[in-house]
Amino acid sequence: MRRHALPLSVLTAVALSLLFALPVDARDESAVRGEAFARAHCARCHALGPRGASPMREAPPFRALARGFPIDDLADVLTEGVDRRHPAMPDFRLGPAEASDLTAYLKALRR
Repeated sequence: MRRHALPLSVLTAVALSLLFALPVDARDESAVRGEAFARAHCARCHALGPRGASPMREAPPFRALARGFPIDDLADVLTEGVDRRHPAMPDFRLGPAEASDLTAYLKALRR
């Protein structure tokens, strides 16, 4: 049986289409870390993905935060500290790396 090699341009096109078919955060290590942080600390109340309602009605889905706030400014807010927005939300303050990762995840949700 004779095999035909695919042209390099076809292989490249297939590889690129597979890469862009991946979720954005799967290609960005900072966003992956941000999603892990959100799952560990925020998922009890907030919806984290591109769809679905938040487990706690008062807690906005992260995708709404991603679309409703200037994310580049959010890292500063997260490192300065966030006061309670609803009764069950804890006050918190993130380190610069955590804030950067979480904002990278929020940016990935915009796409």
